[in-house]
Amino acid sequence: MKLKTTIILLIVAAIGISYVFLYEKKQLPQEEWEKLQKKVIPDFKTSLIRKIELNNESGKVVLEKTKDNFWYIVEPLKLRADNSEVNSILSEFEFMTKVGSFVKEGEKPFDLKDYGLDAPKITLTMYTDIPARKDTIQVTGPRDKYTVYVGQKLAAGDNVYLKVDTSDEVVVVPGGLCEKVQKNVLDLRSKWVFTFDKEAVDSMQIKTGEYNIVCNRKGSFWRITEPVNDLADLEKIKELIGKLKNLQIDRADFVTETADLVKYGLDNPRYTVTIQEKGIAQTVAFGHTMDNKIYAKRSDEPTVFFLKDAILADVCKKPNEFRDKKVVRFESIGSYGISKLEIKTQSDLIAIEKSIDLDWKITKPISIYADQDTVKNFIEKIKILEIEDFVSDKPADLAVYGLKNPVFEISVQKEEDRELARFYVGNKLSEGDKCYVKRVGEEPVYTVPSAEFYDKIDNALLAFRDRLVCDFNKDLAKKLVIEKPDRTFVCDVTNKKDQEGQIQWELSRPVQTIADTNAINQIIWDMSFLKAENFVTKGPKDLKAYGLDNPTMKILVTYEKESEPSAEDKKKDEKPEASVKPKEPREKICETRTLFIGKKVKGDKSNSYGMMNDSDLVFELSWPKIRNFDAELVPAKVFTFEGADIVRLALDYPDKSVYLEKKDNTWKLKDNEQKEVQGKEVDYFIRVLNELKGSSIEQYKATNLTQFSLDKPQLVITIGLESGEMALYIGKKKDANNYYVKNKDSEYIYVVGAEIISKLMRNEEGFTTIMAETVPAMPGGQTPIPQEKTPVGTGPRMQPHGGFH
Repeated sequence: MKLKTTIILLIVAAIGISYVFLYEKKQLPQEEWEKLQKKVIPDFKTSLIRKIELNNESGKVVLEKTKDNFWYIVEPLKLRADNSEVNSILSEFEFMTKVGSFVKEGEKPFDLKDYGLDAPKITLTMYTDIPARKDTIQVTGPRDKYTVYVGQKLAAGDNVYLKVDTSDEVVVVPGGLCEKVQKNVLDLRSKWVFTFDKEAVDSMQIKTGEYNIVCNRKGSFWRITEPVNDLADLEKIKELIGKLKNLQIDRADFVTETADLVKYGLDNPRYTVTIQEKGIAQTVAFGHTMDNKIYAKRSDEPTVFFLKDAILADVCKKPNEFRDKKVVRFESIGSYGISKLEIKTQSDLIAIEKSIDLDWKITKPISIYADQDTVKNFIEKIKILEIEDFVSDKPADLAVYGLKNPVFEISVQKEEDRELARFYVGNKLSEGDKCYVKRVGEEPVYTVPSAEFYDKIDNALLAFRDRLVCDFNKDLAKKLVIEKPDRTFVCDVTNKKDQEGQIQWELSRPVQTIADTNAINQIIWDMSFLKAENFVTKGPKDLKAYGLDNPTMKILVTYEKESEPSAEDKKKDEKPEASVKPKEPREKICETRTLFIGKKVKGDKSNSYGMMNDSDLVFELSWPKIRNFDAELVPAKVFTFEGADIVRLALDYPDKSVYLEKKDNTWKLKDNEQKEVQGKEVDYFIRVLNELKGSSIEQYKATNLTQFSLDKPQLVITIGLESGEMALYIGKKKDANNYYVKNKDSEYIYVVGAEIISKLMRNEEGFTTIMAETVPAMPGGQTPIPQEKTPVGTGPRMQPHGGFH
C-alpha cells in the first residue's frame, strides 16, 4: 500500500511540474522563452540579493547589504564594501548564459570529479529576503538562496564548468567569471575614505589641537557654529566636501588592520574630520606624516592607511578662512530683477527705483533721473563686496564702530518689494581705505574696502544723480562762443557746406574766416550730450576753491528748441481727437547755455572742475573733453599744395644748405654727383610738409617776428613749384615740446610739435646714400660679377624712424 501511494504521488508531481512548465512557456513569447532557457539561473535578480558568502582560495568573505543598498563586509573584518565590485559579481550571474551543458543520461554514471566539481575550490551562496518554502516543490520564480559551484577550466579555451545547487546539470560558462569570484577582502573592500552624498551632508566638523570648527547646513546656506557663530563661505565648504568625497586609498596604501595607534600618531590625531549625513556620522583621523603621505584611520574600521598629504592644506585652515567673506549674497544677472535700492542715513532716506520704462530714478527725497551706469555698478559692487578684517565677533559697544545708530543702512529689493539684502555701514577708518559694516541680525563687525563704495553712499544724491549736465539737438546749434584768457572765438553757423557735405561755421573773432569744421563739430557734439565724470558738491560757498570764480574757459552754445507747451496745449493733447489730428509744430525759441571750466582737480593732472550757468552743481570734466574745448578753431593747416607739382626743395640753415631738384621725375642733389638721392625719403618729407598743422596759433597777425626768432629762423624750407615758391620758417622752441613756425605768405604764427619738426630738420644724409667710387679687386684675379644698377631713387633706404627697408 505504501509503495502504491508513493508512486501515485510521484505521478501527480510530474503532471504538476509538466503543467507549470507548459503554462509558463505558453505565457512568454517564444523568442523570450528561448532566451530564458539559455540563462544559467533564469530567475536570478541582482536587486533581490541581501547576503553573499564567498569561499575561494583566499578564504571566506561574507557580505551583507543594508536597507540603503550599501554593501558591507562582515567577515573576516567589518568593513565597507566596494558596491561596484559586488554588483559586478551579481550582474555576472543575472545575465550569464550557457555556452554548453552536460546532463546525466539514464543510469550512466555522472562523476562531478570529471569537472572539478566534486570538491570545488570556489563556492558562492547568495541569499534573498524570500522565505524558504519547506516541503514544497518550487518550479519557477526567485528562491531564498542560490549556491553556485565553480569547477575547473576546460582543457581547450577559457571556459569553465559550473553547477547550481538546484540542478543536476553541469553547464559551461565563459571563463571571465573566475576573475570575479576569486576576489579577496582587499579587492572587495571600498577604497573611498568617505561614503556620502554631497547634497545630503548636513554637518562638517574639523577638530585640531587648536580649533574645533563646526559647520552646519541651514537650508541653502552654511553656518559656522563653533568657535564663532557666522555665515560660512558656501563655495569653500562645497569645495572641501567635494575633495573629501573624492579621497581614495591606493591598494598599496592599506597599512595594517590591527594597529598600535600611538605608532601612527592616531591616539591623539593632528586633525579629525567628521562628516554627518542624515544623522549618520563618518569620522577620519589624521596622524603622523611620512614623506608626502599621512597616516589616517576611520573610526568605524580597524584599518590604518596612507593618504597623500595634499589634503592637509584643506583641513588645516583657521576658522576665519571658512567664514563667508561676501557681506551679502543674492542672485541677479547684473541689476536685472532688482527694482529698488535704498540708502538710509541717520536723517534721511534716498530711494532709487526702476521705472516702468526700466530707467533708474531717484524718488526720495527728490524726484530726478539717476545715472544708470552708477546705479548698476553700485549694485554689482554690493554683490562682490568682500570682508577684509573680522574685527569683533561679539562687540561690547557698537557705537565704537558707528554701528549702534548706523551711519548708513543699505537695502536691495526685488520686484514686489521682496528684500534681497540689507546691511549696516558704520564709520570710515582713520586711514580712509576701509569702513565698518555689520549684517542685519548678526553679531560680528567687519571691515570692507571703502573705494567705489563709501564715497557713493556718503553723498548719495550727488553720486547717483544723472551725470548728464547739458543736452540739446546738435543739429539745431546756431552759435558757439569760447572765451579764454588770451582770446575769444565767436562762430556762427552758415547755410553753406564744405566739399565733404558738412555744414560750415564762420568765425568773426579773433579773425574772420571759415572755422575748422572738425574742431567745431567735436565741441558741439560734446556739449550736446555733456556728461560729468562725477559731481563734487552742490551750492558751493566759495567758487574760488574750484577756480570757477575766474574760469580758465567759458563755452557758450546757442541752439534752437521747441517752446514748452502751455497748459491749454496740454489739455488739447489729452483729448481723444488729438491723436487723430496732426499736431501743430510749436514755436521754436533760442536758448544759450554756458559751461564754466575751472582749475584742474587736486591730485589729478587731467580732470578739471566744471559748472553750468543755470545750475549750482560743481562737477569734474574729463581731459579729452577739456582738450576738445581748448582746440584751435581757426584752420591751422600751414600749407596747401599738390605734392606732384614740387620741382625744387631747399633747406637753409645758418651754416649750411641742402638743395634738391627733380629732373626727369628723379630727385637729385644739386652740385653733388657722388651721392644718390633716395626718392622715397623725399616723398615722405613732402608729405610731412603737406600735412603740417599747428596745434594752436600763437598770433593771428605777426607784429614782432624777433620774439619768436622768426626774423632769423634756424631753418627755412623753400618749396619750389612750377607756379612759384612757398617757404616755411622754423623759429625757436616755445617749450620743450613745441616750436614756433610761420608760412612766409601767412600772418599766422603757428605752434607745431617738436616731434613733427624733427622730421623736417634734415641734412644731406637724410636724403642720400654714398655711392662706391671704385670696384675692389677680387681674390685670385677673378673678374667680379657685374651688379645690376639700381634705378635712382628706388634703392635701399633708411626709414624716417630708423632701420633699413
